[in-house]
Amino acid sequence: MRSIGAGLHDYAGQQRWPLTLGATLAVVEVLVGLAAPWPLALVVGHVLTPGEPLAISNSSAVLLAALAMLAIAGGAGLVDYWSTRLLSSAGLRMAAEIRVDVFNHLQRMSLQYHSRQRVGDLTTRITGDVDRMQDLLVQTLSVLIPNVLQVAGMVAVMVALDAGFALIALSATPLMAVVVFRSTRALTAAARSARTADGQVAAAASEGLSAVHLVQAFSLEIPMRRHVTGLIGESTASNLDAVRLQARFSPVVDLASAVSSALVLWVGATRVLDGQLKLSVLLVFLGYIATLYKPLKALAKLSTALSKGLAAADRVLDVLESEPEVRDRPDAVTVGRLTGRIDFEHVGYTYGREPVLRDFDLTIRAGETLALIGPTGAGKSTVAALVSRLMDPQSGVVRIDGLDVADLTLASLRSQVSLVLQDCVLLHGSLRANIACGRPGASESDIRRAARLALVDQFADRLPDGLETLVGERGTALSGGQRQRVAIARAILRDTPILVLDEPTSALDALSEQLIVHALDQLPAGRTTLIIAHRLSTVRRADRLAVIANGRIAEIGPPEKLLQANGLYADLIGAASVTRSRTVDPDVRVGLK
Repeated sequence: MRSIGAGLHDYAGQQRWPLTLGATLAVVEVLVGLAAPWPLALVVGHVLTPGEPLAISNSSAVLLAALAMLAIAGGAGLVDYWSTRLLSSAGLRMAAEIRVDVFNHLQRMSLQYHSRQRVGDLTTRITGDVDRMQDLLVQTLSVLIPNVLQVAGMVAVMVALDAGFALIALSATPLMAVVVFRSTRALTAAARSARTADGQVAAAASEGLSAVHLVQAFSLEIPMRRHVTGLIGESTASNLDAVRLQARFSPVVDLASAVSSALVLWVGATRVLDGQLKLSVLLVFLGYIATLYKPLKALAKLSTALSKGLAAADRVLDVLESEPEVRDRPDAVTVGRLTGRIDFEHVGYTYGREPVLRDFDLTIRAGETLALIGPTGAGKSTVAALVSRLMDPQSGVVRIDGLDVADLTLASLRSQVSLVLQDCVLLHGSLRANIACGRPGASESDIRRAARLALVDQFADRLPDGLETLVGERGTALSGGQRQRVAIARAILRDTPILVLDEPTSALDALSEQLIVHALDQLPAGRTTLIIAHRLSTVRRADRLAVIANGRIAEIGPPEKLLQANGLYADLIGAASVTRSRTVDPDVRVGLK
Protein backbone atom coordinates (compact mmCIF):
# COMPACT_ATOMS: atom_id res chain seq x y z
CA MET A 1 0.00 0.00 0.00
CA ARG A 2 1.25 3.49 -0.77
CA SER A 3 2.44 5.70 2.06
CA ILE A 4 -0.14 7.97 3.63
CA GLY A 5 1.70 11.02 2.29
CA ALA A 6 1.56 9.67 -1.25
CA GLY A 7 -2.09 8.75 -0.80
CA LEU A 8 -2.96 12.31 0.24
CA HIS A 9 -0.80 14.01 -2.38
CA ASP A 10 -3.56 14.30 -4.99
CA TYR A 11 -5.98 15.77 -2.48
CA ALA A 12 -3.40 18.28 -1.29
CA GLY A 13 -2.82 19.29 -4.92
CA GLN A 14 -6.46 20.32 -5.24
CA GLN A 15 -5.99 22.72 -2.30
CA ARG A 16 -2.52 23.95 -3.24
CA TRP A 17 -3.32 27.67 -3.09
CA PRO A 18 -4.93 27.83 0.37
CA LEU A 19 -2.28 25.41 1.64
CA THR A 20 0.54 27.51 0.19
CA LEU A 21 -0.87 30.79 1.50
CA GLY A 22 -1.69 29.30 4.89
CA ALA A 23 1.80 27.78 5.22
CA THR A 24 3.37 31.12 4.20
CA LEU A 25 1.34 32.92 6.86
CA ALA A 26 2.41 30.27 9.39
CA VAL A 27 6.04 31.13 8.62
CA VAL A 28 5.25 34.85 9.00
CA GLU A 29 3.56 34.09 12.33
CA VAL A 30 6.69 32.32 13.53
CA LEU A 31 8.90 35.26 12.47
CA VAL A 32 6.61 37.70 14.24
CA GLY A 33 6.57 35.52 17.34
CA LEU A 34 10.34 35.38 17.44
CA ALA A 35 10.37 39.15 17.94
CA ALA A 36 8.23 38.94 21.10
CA PRO A 37 11.06 39.04 23.73
CA TRP A 38 13.07 41.76 22.05
CA PRO A 39 11.16 44.90 23.14
CA LEU A 40 11.63 43.86 26.77
CA ALA A 41 15.28 43.05 26.11
CA LEU A 42 15.71 46.52 24.56
CA VAL A 43 14.27 48.27 27.62
CA VAL A 44 16.27 46.18 30.09
CA GLY A 45 19.50 46.35 28.11
CA HIS A 46 19.45 50.05 27.29
CA VAL A 47 17.11 51.80 29.71
CA LEU A 48 16.97 49.95 33.04
CA THR A 49 20.64 48.94 33.04
CA PRO A 50 23.73 50.72 31.70
CA GLY A 51 24.24 50.04 28.02
CA GLU A 52 24.90 51.66 24.74
CA PRO A 53 23.08 55.02 24.53
CA LEU A 54 19.99 55.21 22.29
CA ALA A 55 19.25 57.93 19.77
CA ILE A 56 15.98 58.65 21.57
CA SER A 57 15.11 59.43 25.15
CA ASN A 58 14.51 56.66 27.66
CA SER A 59 10.82 57.50 27.98
CA SER A 60 10.42 57.39 24.21
CA ALA A 61 12.25 54.02 24.09
CA VAL A 62 9.92 52.59 26.74
CA LEU A 63 6.87 53.86 24.84
CA LEU A 64 8.14 52.43 21.56
CA ALA A 65 8.86 49.08 23.24
CA ALA A 66 5.34 48.97 24.68
CA LEU A 67 3.85 49.83 21.29
CA ALA A 68 6.07 47.22 19.64
CA MET A 69 4.81 44.56 22.06
CA LEU A 70 1.21 45.46 21.17
CA ALA A 71 2.00 45.46 17.45
CA ILE A 72 3.74 42.08 17.67
CA ALA A 73 0.82 40.57 19.59
CA GLY A 74 -1.77 42.08 17.23
CA GLY A 75 0.15 41.11 14.10
CA ALA A 76 0.73 37.58 15.37
CA GLY A 77 -2.96 37.23 16.22
CA LEU A 78 -4.10 38.46 12.81
CA VAL A 79 -1.68 36.23 10.94
CA ASP A 80 -2.59 33.27 13.17
CA TYR A 81 -6.30 33.81 12.41
CA TRP A 82 -5.84 33.69 8.64
CA SER A 83 -3.25 30.93 8.75
CA THR A 84 -5.46 28.72 10.92
CA ARG A 85 -8.54 29.51 8.84
CA LEU A 86 -6.87 28.74 5.51
CA LEU A 87 -5.10 25.59 6.66
CA SER A 88 -8.09 24.22 8.57
CA SER A 89 -10.45 24.97 5.68
CA ALA A 90 -8.11 23.18 3.30
CA GLY A 91 -8.03 20.18 5.63
CA LEU A 92 -11.83 20.08 5.86
CA ARG A 93 -12.20 20.27 2.07
CA MET A 94 -9.64 17.50 1.61
CA ALA A 95 -11.54 15.33 4.10
CA ALA A 96 -14.80 15.98 2.24
CA GLU A 97 -13.18 14.95 -1.05
CA ILE A 98 -11.84 11.78 0.57
CA ARG A 99 -15.25 10.89 1.99
CA VAL A 100 -16.91 11.30 -1.42
CA ASP A 101 -14.20 9.25 -3.13
CA VAL A 102 -14.42 6.44 -0.57
CA PHE A 103 -18.20 6.22 -0.99
CA ASN A 104 -17.97 6.30 -4.78
CA HIS A 105 -15.21 3.70 -4.75
CA LEU A 106 -17.25 1.37 -2.55
CA GLN A 107 -20.16 1.68 -4.96
CA ARG A 108 -17.89 0.45 -7.76
CA MET A 109 -16.58 -2.53 -5.82
CA SER A 110 -17.93 -5.90 -6.90
CA LEU A 111 -20.41 -8.10 -5.10
CA GLN A 112 -17.57 -10.43 -4.13
CA TYR A 113 -15.80 -7.60 -2.31
CA HIS A 114 -18.93 -6.58 -0.40
CA SER A 115 -19.67 -10.20 0.49
CA ARG A 116 -16.32 -10.28 2.31
CA GLN A 117 -16.93 -7.03 4.19
CA ARG A 118 -19.29 -5.96 6.94
CA VAL A 119 -21.53 -3.00 6.25
CA GLY A 120 -20.99 -1.45 9.67
CA ASP A 121 -17.20 -1.54 9.28
CA LEU A 122 -17.35 0.04 5.81
CA THR A 123 -19.70 2.70 7.16
CA THR A 124 -17.20 3.45 9.93
CA ARG A 125 -14.48 3.94 7.33
CA ILE A 126 -16.60 6.52 5.49
CA THR A 127 -17.65 8.35 8.65
CA GLY A 128 -15.48 7.82 11.72
CA ASP A 129 -12.21 7.00 9.97
CA VAL A 130 -12.49 9.96 7.61
CA ASP A 131 -13.29 12.13 10.64
CA ARG A 132 -10.02 10.95 12.20
CA MET A 133 -8.24 11.69 8.93
CA GLN A 134 -9.82 15.12 8.97
CA ASP A 135 -8.39 15.67 12.46
CA LEU A 136 -5.04 14.46 11.15
CA LEU A 137 -5.11 16.90 8.24
CA VAL A 138 -6.39 19.89 10.21
CA GLN A 139 -4.10 19.32 13.19
CA THR A 140 -1.10 18.73 10.95
CA LEU A 141 -1.72 21.88 8.96
CA SER A 142 -2.89 24.24 11.72
CA VAL A 143 -0.98 22.94 14.76
CA LEU A 144 1.93 20.73 13.74
CA ILE A 145 3.49 22.88 11.03
CA PRO A 146 3.31 26.27 12.88
CA ASN A 147 4.63 24.78 16.13
CA VAL A 148 7.49 22.94 14.42
CA LEU A 149 8.44 26.15 12.62
CA GLN A 150 8.23 28.10 15.88
CA VAL A 151 10.50 25.65 17.70
CA ALA A 152 12.96 25.64 14.80
CA GLY A 153 13.01 29.45 14.70
CA MET A 154 13.62 29.81 18.44
CA VAL A 155 16.43 27.26 18.39
CA ALA A 156 18.02 29.03 15.41
CA VAL A 157 17.95 32.43 17.15
CA MET A 158 19.35 31.01 20.40
CA VAL A 159 22.19 29.30 18.52
CA ALA A 160 22.92 32.53 16.67
CA LEU A 161 23.07 34.50 19.93
CA ASP A 162 25.19 32.03 21.89
CA ALA A 163 25.67 28.49 20.60
CA GLY A 164 27.13 27.13 23.85
CA PHE A 165 24.40 28.63 25.98
CA ALA A 166 21.81 27.28 23.51
CA LEU A 167 23.15 23.74 23.98
CA ILE A 168 22.81 24.11 27.75
CA ALA A 169 19.27 25.44 27.36
CA LEU A 170 18.28 22.50 25.16
CA SER A 171 20.14 19.81 27.11
CA ALA A 172 16.92 18.23 28.45
CA THR A 173 15.30 18.03 25.01
CA PRO A 174 16.93 14.78 23.75
CA LEU A 175 15.58 12.76 26.69
CA MET A 176 12.14 14.19 26.10
CA ALA A 177 12.37 13.39 22.37
CA VAL A 178 13.29 9.73 23.08
CA VAL A 179 10.35 9.27 25.46
CA VAL A 180 7.91 10.96 23.09
CA PHE A 181 9.16 8.99 20.07
CA ARG A 182 8.87 5.61 21.79
CA SER A 183 5.47 6.45 23.24
CA THR A 184 4.24 7.69 19.87
CA ARG A 185 5.11 4.40 18.17
CA ALA A 186 3.23 2.46 20.84
CA LEU A 187 0.39 4.97 20.66
CA THR A 188 0.07 4.49 16.90
CA ALA A 189 -0.24 0.72 17.36
CA ALA A 190 -2.83 1.19 20.11
CA ALA A 191 -4.78 3.66 17.96
CA ARG A 192 -4.76 1.24 15.01
CA SER A 193 -6.09 -1.52 17.27
CA ALA A 194 -8.74 0.85 18.62
CA ARG A 195 -9.94 1.85 15.14
CA THR A 196 -10.22 -1.81 14.11
CA ALA A 197 -12.17 -2.58 17.29
CA ASP A 198 -14.43 0.44 16.69
CA GLY A 199 -15.17 -0.88 13.20
CA GLN A 200 -16.11 -4.28 14.64
CA VAL A 201 -18.42 -2.62 17.16
CA ALA A 202 -20.14 -0.65 14.40
CA ALA A 203 -20.49 -3.78 12.26
CA ALA A 204 -21.99 -5.81 15.10
CA ALA A 205 -24.37 -3.01 16.09
CA SER A 206 -25.46 -2.48 12.48
CA GLU A 207 -26.04 -6.20 12.04
CA GLY A 208 -28.01 -6.50 15.27
CA LEU A 209 -30.24 -3.50 14.55
CA SER A 210 -30.88 -4.46 10.92
CA ALA A 211 -32.00 -7.91 12.08
CA VAL A 212 -33.88 -6.69 15.17
CA HIS A 213 -37.00 -8.64 14.18
CA LEU A 214 -34.96 -11.86 14.21
CA VAL A 215 -33.30 -10.94 17.50
CA GLN A 216 -36.64 -10.29 19.17
CA ALA A 217 -38.43 -13.27 17.61
CA PHE A 218 -35.77 -15.74 18.81
CA SER A 219 -35.05 -13.95 22.12
CA LEU A 220 -31.45 -13.27 21.11
CA GLU A 221 -31.20 -9.98 23.01
CA ILE A 222 -28.92 -11.36 25.72
CA PRO A 223 -26.45 -13.18 23.39
CA MET A 224 -26.36 -10.14 21.10
CA ARG A 225 -25.80 -7.83 24.06
CA ARG A 226 -22.95 -10.03 25.30
CA HIS A 227 -21.35 -10.04 21.86
CA VAL A 228 -21.54 -6.28 21.42
CA THR A 229 -20.48 -5.67 25.03
CA GLY A 230 -17.39 -7.82 24.48
CA LEU A 231 -16.46 -5.87 21.36
CA ILE A 232 -17.05 -2.57 23.16
CA GLY A 233 -14.79 -3.83 25.95
CA GLU A 234 -12.01 -4.56 23.45
CA SER A 235 -12.45 -1.10 21.93
CA THR A 236 -12.38 0.52 25.35
CA ALA A 237 -9.24 -1.38 26.36
CA SER A 238 -7.45 -0.24 23.20
CA ASN A 239 -8.50 3.36 23.76
CA LEU A 240 -7.41 3.18 27.41
CA ASP A 241 -3.97 2.05 26.25
CA ALA A 242 -3.85 5.13 24.04
CA VAL A 243 -4.90 7.36 26.96
CA ARG A 244 -2.23 5.81 29.21
CA LEU A 245 0.47 6.44 26.63
CA GLN A 246 -0.69 9.98 25.96
CA ALA A 247 -0.68 10.76 29.69
CA ARG A 248 3.12 10.40 29.68
CA PHE A 249 3.66 13.36 27.43
CA SER A 250 2.68 16.34 29.59
CA PRO A 251 4.77 15.37 32.66
CA VAL A 252 7.81 14.65 30.48
CA VAL A 253 7.52 18.01 28.69
CA ASP A 254 6.92 19.88 31.97
CA LEU A 255 9.96 18.21 33.54
CA ALA A 256 12.13 19.03 30.53
CA SER A 257 10.90 22.63 30.62
CA ALA A 258 11.67 22.97 34.33
CA VAL A 259 15.15 21.47 33.92
CA SER A 260 15.95 23.75 30.97
CA SER A 261 14.62 26.87 32.73
CA ALA A 262 16.61 26.06 35.86
CA LEU A 263 19.80 25.50 33.86
CA VAL A 264 19.31 28.72 31.87
CA LEU A 265 18.63 30.73 35.03
CA TRP A 266 21.59 29.28 36.94
CA VAL A 267 24.16 29.35 34.16
CA GLY A 268 22.87 32.59 32.67
CA ALA A 269 22.74 34.50 35.94
CA THR A 270 26.26 33.31 36.78
CA ARG A 271 27.55 34.48 33.41
CA VAL A 272 25.78 37.84 33.75
CA LEU A 273 27.39 38.38 37.18
CA ASP A 274 30.77 37.48 35.68
CA GLY A 275 30.22 39.93 32.82
CA GLN A 276 30.25 37.13 30.21
CA LEU A 277 26.61 37.57 29.14
CA LYS A 278 24.34 40.55 28.71
CA LEU A 279 21.23 40.64 30.86
CA SER A 280 19.12 41.35 27.75
CA VAL A 281 20.38 38.14 26.12
CA LEU A 282 19.50 36.17 29.28
CA LEU A 283 15.98 37.61 29.17
CA VAL A 284 15.66 36.56 25.52
CA PHE A 285 16.76 33.02 26.41
CA LEU A 286 14.37 32.85 29.37
CA GLY A 287 11.54 34.15 27.16
CA TYR A 288 12.31 31.60 24.46
CA ILE A 289 12.64 28.71 26.92
CA ALA A 290 9.30 29.62 28.53
CA THR A 291 7.72 29.76 25.09
CA LEU A 292 9.67 26.89 23.53
CA TYR A 293 8.08 24.13 25.57
CA LYS A 294 4.53 25.31 24.94
CA PRO A 295 4.65 24.24 21.27
CA LEU A 296 6.56 21.11 22.31
CA LYS A 297 3.76 20.27 24.75
CA ALA A 298 1.20 20.96 22.06
CA LEU A 299 3.10 18.66 19.70
CA ALA A 300 3.25 15.94 22.35
CA LYS A 301 -0.49 16.13 22.95
CA LEU A 302 -1.03 16.20 19.20
CA SER A 303 0.47 12.72 18.94
CA THR A 304 -2.85 11.15 19.97
CA ALA A 305 -4.78 12.80 17.15
CA LEU A 306 -1.96 12.01 14.73
CA SER A 307 -1.77 8.36 15.80
CA LYS A 308 -5.52 7.88 15.48
CA GLY A 309 -5.47 9.75 12.18
CA LEU A 310 -2.66 7.59 10.79
CA ALA A 311 -4.45 4.39 11.85
CA ALA A 312 -7.67 5.64 10.27
CA ALA A 313 -5.84 6.71 7.12
CA ASP A 314 -4.49 3.16 6.74
CA ARG A 315 -8.05 1.81 6.78
CA VAL A 316 -9.34 4.45 4.37
CA LEU A 317 -6.49 4.03 1.89
CA ASP A 318 -6.97 0.28 2.09
CA VAL A 319 -10.43 0.85 0.59
CA LEU A 320 -9.31 3.40 -1.99
CA GLU A 321 -6.48 1.19 -3.22
CA SER A 322 -8.64 -1.94 -3.54
CA GLU A 323 -9.15 -2.56 -7.24
CA PRO A 324 -12.74 -3.31 -8.34
CA GLU A 325 -12.94 -6.85 -9.64
CA VAL A 326 -15.57 -5.75 -12.16
CA ARG A 327 -14.62 -2.57 -14.02
CA ASP A 328 -14.50 -1.03 -17.47
CA ARG A 329 -11.72 -2.19 -19.72
CA PRO A 330 -9.53 0.57 -21.19
CA ASP A 331 -11.02 -0.05 -24.63
CA ALA A 332 -14.61 -0.63 -23.48
CA VAL A 333 -17.23 0.68 -25.90
CA THR A 334 -20.58 2.35 -25.32
CA VAL A 335 -23.53 0.80 -27.12
CA GLY A 336 -27.07 1.94 -27.82
CA ARG A 337 -30.19 -0.08 -27.19
CA LEU A 338 -29.64 -3.77 -28.00
CA THR A 339 -32.18 -6.41 -29.06
CA GLY A 340 -31.46 -8.64 -26.07
CA ARG A 341 -30.08 -11.98 -27.33
CA ILE A 342 -28.02 -13.53 -24.50
CA ASP A 343 -25.39 -16.25 -24.95
CA PHE A 344 -23.51 -18.06 -22.21
CA GLU A 345 -20.51 -19.83 -23.75
CA HIS A 346 -18.58 -22.37 -21.65
CA VAL A 347 -19.06 -20.25 -18.53
CA GLY A 348 -17.48 -21.37 -15.28
CA TYR A 349 -17.84 -19.90 -11.81
CA THR A 350 -17.04 -21.07 -8.29
CA TYR A 351 -17.50 -19.60 -4.82
CA GLY A 352 -15.21 -22.17 -3.21
CA ARG A 353 -13.97 -25.64 -3.95
CA GLU A 354 -16.97 -26.89 -5.90
CA PRO A 355 -17.89 -24.96 -9.07
CA VAL A 356 -21.40 -23.55 -9.24
CA LEU A 357 -21.29 -23.32 -13.03
CA ARG A 358 -19.09 -25.57 -15.16
CA ASP A 359 -18.85 -25.33 -18.92
CA PHE A 360 -22.28 -23.68 -18.81
CA ASP A 361 -23.92 -23.04 -22.21
CA LEU A 362 -27.26 -21.31 -22.73
CA THR A 363 -28.81 -19.13 -25.41
CA ILE A 364 -31.79 -16.87 -24.77
CA ARG A 365 -33.21 -15.50 -28.01
CA ALA A 366 -34.12 -11.84 -28.36
CA GLY A 367 -37.69 -11.25 -27.18
CA GLU A 368 -37.91 -14.70 -25.62
CA THR A 369 -39.09 -15.47 -22.10
CA LEU A 370 -37.00 -18.20 -20.54
CA ALA A 371 -37.55 -19.65 -17.08
CA LEU A 372 -34.58 -21.10 -15.21
CA ILE A 373 -35.26 -23.56 -12.40
CA GLY A 374 -33.17 -25.90 -10.33
CA PRO A 375 -32.31 -26.94 -6.77
CA THR A 376 -30.71 -24.76 -4.12
CA GLY A 377 -27.15 -23.75 -4.97
CA ALA A 378 -27.48 -24.75 -8.61
CA GLY A 379 -26.29 -21.31 -9.77
CA LYS A 380 -29.53 -19.69 -10.94
CA SER A 381 -28.88 -16.34 -9.24
CA THR A 382 -25.27 -16.45 -10.43
CA VAL A 383 -26.54 -16.71 -14.01
CA ALA A 384 -28.77 -13.69 -13.42
CA ALA A 385 -25.87 -11.66 -11.95
CA LEU A 386 -23.59 -12.47 -14.90
CA VAL A 387 -25.97 -10.86 -17.39
CA SER A 388 -25.40 -7.34 -16.08
CA ARG A 389 -21.82 -8.00 -14.90
CA LEU A 390 -22.55 -7.78 -11.22
CA MET A 391 -19.80 -10.40 -11.33
CA ASP A 392 -17.56 -11.72 -14.10
CA PRO A 393 -17.28 -15.37 -15.14
CA GLN A 394 -14.05 -17.02 -14.09
CA SER A 395 -13.98 -18.80 -17.45
CA GLY A 396 -15.99 -18.55 -20.62
CA VAL A 397 -17.87 -15.61 -22.10
CA VAL A 398 -21.27 -13.95 -21.70
CA ARG A 399 -22.52 -12.15 -24.81
CA ILE A 400 -25.42 -9.85 -25.57
CA ASP A 401 -26.24 -9.49 -29.26
CA GLY A 402 -22.94 -11.25 -29.95
CA LEU A 403 -20.93 -8.68 -27.97
CA ASP A 404 -18.81 -9.79 -25.04
CA VAL A 405 -20.31 -7.98 -22.06
CA ALA A 406 -16.78 -7.39 -20.73
CA ASP A 407 -16.07 -5.26 -23.83
CA LEU A 408 -18.94 -2.88 -23.03
CA THR A 409 -18.90 -0.03 -20.57
CA LEU A 410 -20.70 -0.94 -17.38
CA ALA A 411 -23.01 2.04 -17.71
CA SER A 412 -24.17 1.17 -21.24
CA LEU A 413 -24.44 -2.55 -20.41
CA ARG A 414 -26.48 -2.07 -17.28
CA SER A 415 -28.74 0.38 -19.06
CA GLN A 416 -29.89 -2.64 -21.08
CA VAL A 417 -31.00 -4.66 -18.04
CA SER A 418 -33.71 -4.34 -15.41
CA LEU A 419 -33.46 -6.46 -12.28
CA VAL A 420 -36.11 -7.55 -9.82
CA LEU A 421 -34.35 -9.50 -7.10
CA GLN A 422 -35.82 -11.88 -4.57
CA ASP A 423 -34.33 -9.84 -1.74
CA CYS A 424 -35.97 -6.56 -2.66
CA VAL A 425 -34.26 -3.50 -1.14
CA LEU A 426 -35.77 -0.03 -1.20
CA LEU A 427 -34.03 3.25 -0.47
CA HIS A 428 -35.14 5.62 2.25
CA GLY A 429 -37.54 8.02 0.59
CA SER A 430 -41.01 8.09 -0.92
CA LEU A 431 -42.75 5.44 -2.99
CA ARG A 432 -42.49 7.78 -5.97
CA ALA A 433 -38.73 8.26 -5.52
CA ASN A 434 -38.17 4.50 -5.28
CA ILE A 435 -40.05 3.93 -8.52
CA ALA A 436 -38.48 6.91 -10.29
CA CYS A 437 -34.91 5.78 -9.56
CA GLY A 438 -35.49 3.12 -12.22
CA ARG A 439 -35.33 5.91 -14.81
CA PRO A 440 -34.30 9.31 -13.42
CA GLY A 441 -36.15 12.11 -15.17
CA ALA A 442 -39.19 9.98 -16.02
CA SER A 443 -42.46 11.85 -16.44
CA GLU A 444 -45.23 11.77 -13.86
CA SER A 445 -47.49 9.83 -16.21
CA ASP A 446 -44.82 7.16 -16.76
CA ILE A 447 -44.30 6.80 -13.01
CA ARG A 448 -48.02 6.42 -12.39
CA ARG A 449 -48.34 3.93 -15.25
CA ALA A 450 -45.58 1.78 -13.77
CA ALA A 451 -47.22 1.98 -10.35
CA ARG A 452 -50.54 0.94 -11.85
CA LEU A 453 -49.14 -2.00 -13.82
CA ALA A 454 -47.25 -3.30 -10.76
CA LEU A 455 -50.31 -2.82 -8.52
CA VAL A 456 -48.50 -0.29 -6.34
CA ASP A 457 -51.47 2.06 -6.67
CA GLN A 458 -53.72 -0.49 -4.97
CA PHE A 459 -52.02 0.00 -1.60
CA ALA A 460 -50.60 3.48 -2.22
CA ASP A 461 -54.10 4.92 -2.66
CA ARG A 462 -54.96 3.73 0.85
CA LEU A 463 -51.99 5.55 2.39
CA PRO A 464 -52.43 9.14 3.66
CA ASP A 465 -49.73 10.55 1.37
CA GLY A 466 -50.19 8.18 -1.57
CA LEU A 467 -47.02 7.87 -3.65
CA GLU A 468 -45.36 10.48 -1.45
CA THR A 469 -45.47 8.12 1.54
CA LEU A 470 -42.04 7.47 3.05
CA VAL A 471 -41.08 3.80 2.97
CA GLY A 472 -38.46 3.93 5.75
CA GLU A 473 -34.92 2.57 5.66
CA ARG A 474 -34.76 -0.48 3.37
CA GLY A 475 -38.53 -0.16 2.93
CA THR A 476 -39.33 -1.38 6.44
CA ALA A 477 -42.63 0.56 6.46
CA LEU A 478 -43.97 -1.76 3.73
CA SER A 479 -44.77 -5.44 3.70
CA GLY A 480 -42.66 -7.87 1.69
CA GLY A 481 -45.26 -8.06 -1.06
CA GLN A 482 -45.56 -4.28 -1.26
CA ARG A 483 -41.79 -3.88 -1.53
CA GLN A 484 -41.75 -6.43 -4.35
CA ARG A 485 -44.40 -4.53 -6.27
CA VAL A 486 -42.39 -1.31 -5.96
CA ALA A 487 -39.36 -3.14 -7.36
CA ILE A 488 -41.42 -4.46 -10.27
CA ALA A 489 -42.77 -0.96 -10.94
CA ARG A 490 -39.17 0.30 -11.00
CA ALA A 491 -38.25 -2.35 -13.59
CA ILE A 492 -41.32 -1.53 -15.70
CA LEU A 493 -40.41 2.15 -15.68
CA ARG A 494 -36.83 1.36 -16.66
CA ASP A 495 -38.14 -0.20 -19.92
CA THR A 496 -34.98 -2.05 -20.94
CA PRO A 497 -34.61 -4.73 -23.64
CA ILE A 498 -33.63 -7.32 -21.02
CA LEU A 499 -35.62 -8.07 -17.88
CA VAL A 500 -34.23 -10.38 -15.18
CA LEU A 501 -36.77 -11.55 -12.61
CA ASP A 502 -35.30 -13.44 -9.66
CA GLU A 503 -38.35 -14.85 -7.85
CA PRO A 504 -40.39 -11.75 -8.82
CA THR A 505 -43.63 -12.95 -7.25
CA SER A 506 -42.24 -14.77 -4.24
CA ALA A 507 -43.86 -12.34 -1.78
CA LEU A 508 -47.20 -11.91 -3.56
CA ASP A 509 -50.42 -13.75 -3.05
CA ALA A 510 -51.83 -15.84 -5.90
CA LEU A 511 -54.23 -13.14 -7.13
CA SER A 512 -51.59 -10.39 -7.13
CA GLU A 513 -49.18 -12.75 -8.86
CA GLN A 514 -51.59 -13.34 -11.71
CA LEU A 515 -52.16 -9.61 -12.08
CA ILE A 516 -48.42 -8.96 -12.12
CA VAL A 517 -47.91 -11.66 -14.74
CA HIS A 518 -50.63 -10.05 -16.83
CA ALA A 519 -48.99 -6.63 -16.37
CA LEU A 520 -45.64 -7.97 -17.49
CA ASP A 521 -47.32 -9.42 -20.56
CA GLN A 522 -48.43 -5.89 -21.51
CA LEU A 523 -44.88 -4.60 -21.76
CA PRO A 524 -43.65 -3.59 -25.24
CA ALA A 525 -42.76 -6.44 -27.57
CA GLY A 526 -39.15 -7.45 -28.18
CA ARG A 527 -38.20 -7.73 -24.50
CA THR A 528 -35.95 -10.62 -23.44
CA THR A 529 -37.00 -11.97 -20.05
CA LEU A 530 -35.06 -14.33 -17.81
CA ILE A 531 -37.23 -15.65 -15.00
CA ILE A 532 -35.86 -17.48 -12.00
CA ALA A 533 -38.97 -18.85 -10.40
CA HIS A 534 -40.51 -21.75 -8.52
CA ARG A 535 -44.21 -21.07 -8.97
CA LEU A 536 -45.72 -23.10 -11.76
CA SER A 537 -47.91 -20.25 -12.94
CA THR A 538 -44.81 -18.18 -13.65
CA VAL A 539 -42.85 -21.04 -15.17
CA ARG A 540 -45.63 -22.12 -17.51
CA ARG A 541 -45.87 -18.69 -19.14
CA ALA A 542 -42.28 -19.00 -20.40
CA ASP A 543 -41.57 -19.72 -24.06
CA ARG A 544 -38.89 -22.15 -22.93
CA LEU A 545 -37.80 -23.62 -19.65
CA ALA A 546 -34.27 -24.62 -18.66
CA VAL A 547 -33.44 -26.91 -15.77
CA ILE A 548 -29.99 -26.39 -14.26
CA ALA A 549 -28.24 -29.17 -12.37
CA ASN A 550 -24.59 -29.85 -11.52
CA GLY A 551 -23.56 -26.54 -13.03
CA ARG A 552 -24.99 -27.23 -16.50
CA ILE A 553 -28.28 -27.12 -18.36
CA ALA A 554 -29.80 -30.54 -17.86
CA GLU A 555 -33.01 -29.96 -19.84
CA ILE A 556 -34.32 -27.15 -22.02
CA GLY A 557 -37.42 -26.70 -24.12
CA PRO A 558 -41.09 -25.66 -23.96
CA PRO A 559 -42.60 -26.55 -20.55
CA GLU A 560 -45.19 -28.91 -22.09
CA LYS A 561 -42.59 -30.92 -24.00
CA LEU A 562 -40.32 -31.21 -20.98
CA LEU A 563 -43.24 -32.48 -18.96
CA GLN A 564 -43.98 -35.10 -21.61
CA ALA A 565 -40.30 -36.14 -21.67
CA ASN A 566 -40.71 -37.37 -18.09
CA GLY A 567 -37.26 -36.08 -17.08
CA LEU A 568 -35.96 -33.86 -14.30
CA TYR A 569 -38.63 -31.21 -14.84
CA ALA A 570 -41.33 -33.86 -14.56
CA ASP A 571 -39.76 -35.05 -11.31
CA LEU A 572 -39.86 -31.49 -9.94
CA ILE A 573 -43.50 -31.20 -10.98
CA GLY A 574 -44.23 -34.43 -9.17
CA ALA A 575 -42.56 -33.14 -6.02
CA ALA A 576 -44.60 -29.96 -6.27
CA SER A 577 -47.81 -31.98 -6.65
CA VAL A 578 -47.01 -33.92 -3.47
CA THR A 579 -46.37 -30.66 -1.67
CA ARG A 580 -49.66 -29.24 -2.91
CA SER A 581 -51.59 -32.25 -1.64
CA ARG A 582 -50.14 -31.77 1.85
CA THR A 583 -50.75 -28.04 2.27
CA VAL A 584 -53.56 -25.56 2.06
CA ASP A 585 -51.24 -22.97 0.54
CA PRO A 586 -52.48 -22.36 -3.01
CA ASP A 587 -48.97 -21.40 -4.18
CA VAL A 588 -47.27 -24.25 -5.99
CA ARG A 589 -43.49 -24.15 -6.09
CA VAL A 590 -41.07 -26.11 -8.23
CA GLY A 591 -38.15 -27.56 -6.30
CA LEU A 592 -36.00 -25.51 -3.98
CA LYS A 593 -33.79 -22.53 -4.71
